[in-house]
Amino acid sequence: MPRRPDEARRRQDALKAMLARGERLSTVRLSARLGVAPMTIRRDLDALQRDGAAVRTHGGAVTARRISFSFAFEERRLRHLAEKRRIGSEAARRVRAGETVFLDTGTTTLEVARALAARAIPCRVATSSLVVASLLWNRPPVELLLLGGRVRQSSPDLVGFGTELLLDRLAADTAFVGSEGLDPVLGSFAEDPEAARVTERMAANARRVVCVADASKLGHAGPVRSLAAADLDELITDRAADRSSVDDLRARGVHVSLV
Repeated sequence: MPRRPDEARRRQDALKAMLARGERLSTVRLSARLGVAPMTIRRDLDALQRDGAAVRTHGGAVTARRISFSFAFEERRLRHLAEKRRIGSEAARRVRAGETVFLDTGTTTLEVARALAARAIPCRVATSSLVVASLLWNRPPVELLLLGGRVRQSSPDLVGFGTELLLDRLAADTAFVGSEGLDPVLGSFAEDPEAARVTERMAANARRVVCVADASKLGHAGPVRSLAAADLDELITDRAADRSSVDDLRARGVHVSLV
């Protein structure tokens, strides 16, 4: 007869596999599924939580990675939220009926999407952001095009050859791009090389490129450069923006709007 510690390890390995598939684990269902008492399942879930593999919820558990990921994105979204909403509203006013726009990934472009949905202006939005797509889905008269590709592990957006290929088949009136850091000399930065290439392809295939970034991003370099300052037609930021950075960008031909 197998030893109980071995049985517990096998159950916990099975639970980890379910969590890896994104399943939400219910104590009652797992008890019936694995043929053990609910108390046994609760002990297994407690063990997984101690190991950092799960977070206990009422009646079950979810993967700790999903909780951490969701918390991190929400934390970024709430940072400078009032400024991002003003920037988003100003950006949405740039869109005319019938136009096509690209929306880059990021929490500020998410506010652009929110403002577009509120305006209910007939337009087409192509985006690499799963969060933006979720917000705009079934929000007529906005026509939504979700770019194909591979989902990044660090962020809810799409990257890779498929995303870039489709972008090169499309054209937009305006590309609204975010920034992980905007330096007047070095340019705008993205989180990683794949995200940078998506931003670059959006800018290359749009008649107008508008960077939407709150003041905390100005005067700083980020991990990977995506665009030169000369690639930007306009920056929409908030009034706390560093004045020397604003002046330098304007001197390089970038129209800067402070909201």
